[in-house]
Amino acid sequence: MYLLIAVKLLAGMLGVIFFLRVSGKTQMAQLTPLDSVNAFVLGALVGGVIYNPETSVWQLVFTFVVWTAVNVALRYLMRFRRIRKAIRGDTVMLVRDRKLVLREFRRNGLEMEQFRTMLRENGIFSMFDVDDVRFETNGHITVSRRNEPPESYLLVNGGKVLCDSLRRSGKTERWLTRHLREAGYPDAEKLFCVEWTPGRGFYVVPMEERGRNSESGDEAPSAD
Repeated sequence: MYLLIAVKLLAGMLGVIFFLRVSGKTQMAQLTPLDSVNAFVLGALVGGVIYNPETSVWQLVFTFVVWTAVNVALRYLMRFRRIRKAIRGDTVMLVRDRKLVLREFRRNGLEMEQFRTMLRENGIFSMFDVDDVRFETNGHITVSRRNEPPESYLLVNGGKVLCDSLRRSGKTERWLTRHLREAGYPDAEKLFCVEWTPGRGFYVVPMEERGRNSESGDEAPSAD
């Protein structure tokens, strides 16, 4: 009995390590809705199976393999914008141009005192010091302070145009396509990433040349 528990514990540890290696380091770096589900399921699998004598070690291993395969499939499907948004959610603006976006407060069940606590955790003690605040998919906030340099926007990630980032930046996909073509990149699908910073331009990394970075584009923060 005790030997069986030890073997199951060892198999569970190896299974979790295997799962984390396959799913990537982002599983440990941040907690998204999918990561939360994985944490609950993995805990239930290991804890429940170890003390259940009717479940064999091979059944535990099979369960880990199936769960890992399901996660790999989900992460592949998350390359599609609608599926990614449905699974991970989306970053939302809680404060825009120093004004509270009350709709997002209500939608996320966030009270002002909770929000002020999150601001204090970021070293901010007054709304007068805030320009924009984003509520990230992992439950943390990202704050743009007043009188700080303009933030950057990730407009292309892994060959996919991020429409939400474009909308937050106040630009359109047509604007992005035009400036990328002028910089010598006619196809966004062949770009690993495109970052745009108002007043500084574009930071572009092609898929096939990830080691070569290039900065180009409009230097004016009020580009059309």
